[in-house]
Order: sequence, then C-alpha cells, then structure tokens
Amino acid sequence: MDADSATDTVCLSRRTTLVTTASITVAGLAGCLGGADDDDDTPDVSDEFVFAIEAQDDPADVERNWAPLAEWIESETGVPTSIDTVPDASAAIGALATGQAHASYLSGGPSWVGWNAYGFETLAVEANEDGQTYYVAAAYTRSDTGIETMRDAHGVDSAHTGDLTGAGMLVPMASLAEEGLVEFDEDDDVTAIREAVEEYFGDPVVGGGYVGALQALSEGQADIAFGRATTPAEYCGGDDPAEWCLDIDEYDIVEEFTNVPSHPVLASLEASDAEKELLADALLALNDDPGGQEILEDLFDVYELQNTTSEEHLGPYGELISNLPGIEDHLVE
Repeated sequence: MDADSATDTVCLSRRTTLVTTASITVAGLAGCLGGADDDDDTPDVSDEFVFAIEAQDDPADVERNWAPLAEWIESETGVPTSIDTVPDASAAIGALATGQAHASYLSGGPSWVGWNAYGFETLAVEANEDGQTYYVAAAYTRSDTGIETMRDAHGVDSAHTGDLTGAGMLVPMASLAEEGLVEFDEDDDVTAIREAVEEYFGDPVVGGGYVGALQALSEGQADIAFGRATTPAEYCGGDDPAEWCLDIDEYDIVEEFTNVPSHPVLASLEASDAEKELLADALLALNDDPGGQEILEDLFDVYELQNTTSEEHLGPYGELISNLPGIEDHLVE
C-alpha cells in the first residue's frame, strides 16, 4: 500500500467512527479533508462531503431522516455527501476539529465553544419569518410583585426552564455575574452556578421548560421567571391560553439580557475555502426552491437560512456566558 492510499484508509476509518470527545490533538488527523488529485479541476475539494449531525435532546430527533439534506448538497455541489449522526456536541466538535467532518449543525452554546476554542467558521444560520437569527433571553415577573430590576429579585423565589439551560439559567446568572451581584472563584466549575442560583434567589423552581417556568410564575410558586422575552405572549397571549395563564397585561419584563443565537452550520478547521463556498451556497439555495423549503421545515424546523459570520452570530452571547465558570467544559460535556 502506498503512502497516499494508507492516508486515505486512516482518514476514512477515523471519519466513519466519530470521536466522542473534543479534546483531541488536531494535528494527528491533518489532511483528512481535501486531497483531490493534482490534475483535478477542483484540487481543493474532497471527493466526499461529510456532515456530523448531533442527536438532539428530543428522542424523536434521532429518527430524523437526514438523507434529503445529503441528496440536496450532492445535487447542488456535485460532490457525494453523507450524514453521520453523532451522539452529542462533543463528538460533533471533535469531528470538525480533527477533520473527520466538513460541517456540523449545532446549538448556540456548543457553537460558541467551537468558534471560541477552535475558530470554526459559520456557513449559514437559522432565521425565522421576520429574518431574526436569534431570540432574546429575558426575565419576567407578574405585575403585582414590584420587581423592576434583577437587584430587586435578590431573595425572591425564581423559576428556571431547567438545570444549566441557556436562557433559563446560564444567561441570567452570567448577567448577575457581569453586574457583580454574584461572584465566582477562578477554580470554580459549573456546580458553582447552581449554588449561586440557590444563594441569590429564595426557593428556585427548576425544570419544565419555558412553559413550566411561566406556569410556576403564574401560579405564584415563583415571583420571577427566565426564558424567552416572548414566552408570556407565546403561551398566554393567544386565543386559547392555558387555564393557569394570567391576562397578558399581568406579565412584565424585568430585563432583556442578550440575543441567544439560532443554530448555525459550522465548517471544519480543515475545510478548504472552495469547500466552504460550495457548502454555503448549497445551504443558502434551500431558501429558493420548494424542495429546499421542505427540507428547511422538516429537518431544521426553520423558515430560512442566512449568511453571517461566527463573530456576528455568536460573539455577544459568548461574551456574556464567558462570565460563568466551567462553561466551555459543560457545553461540550
């Protein structure tokens, strides 16, 4: 076996058996992407594109059929494309960092880690019908509590969407840290965040997602809740609100913290400029075709994809949550 064939075999083996940790020496797999023959018209483009797709929190997402996306990318680029489903964000980040995959689709937190720690570039990001590529994380209260600032919330009962969730816990605690209302030691890990929640607030209610936090607030189990700024309107402002909902004008926003980025599609460290351009163009082309729009709805559950940079999309969110201890390890744990 010659040296080139041996390299191809190693790269194929390592690509199809994706790692489950991001702490891998990148140099060890250098050259696994790209590598077309010198006499090829596109020497900087691999003979196959590989997407590492993370299994989402909802078990139903494991059953998603990503084949239409692979077929779409192949039809747009002329490059055979495969989808490798990975178990978690660590595996996806590891696959991109070591060149085992060309691109991956990740949530905002792990994407920020990938960009901040490894410099992953953004190919496209999700956007809603209004063109927004983010949602606003916020604190809200009942109009009868008298809470007007996060400082006022010291000692009151709180409701969080879940343990160490983005808008429900990480963002508000990062904001408190930025304002100097809570403090962390340099050697703290994420357990210090949970401890800070219990120390700053009265009796925290944790879990139940956006609707659970809003219900706890509505029923008086908490006096401040955390989630999306639009959560009260989404669940209690329509024609058929839940029985526990208050009138929509009985909810007040205490503070809007930051823009939480939508899921981006990130490119590998080792993807060439030509590969990134082909993939970005193929992804954005989904917006302009009925078949592409069906893929956006069925697989991504979004209205469209947009082009932006990692710094623009992930920077403000990352700048805030970097105030928290152990956050990079937690987001890819």
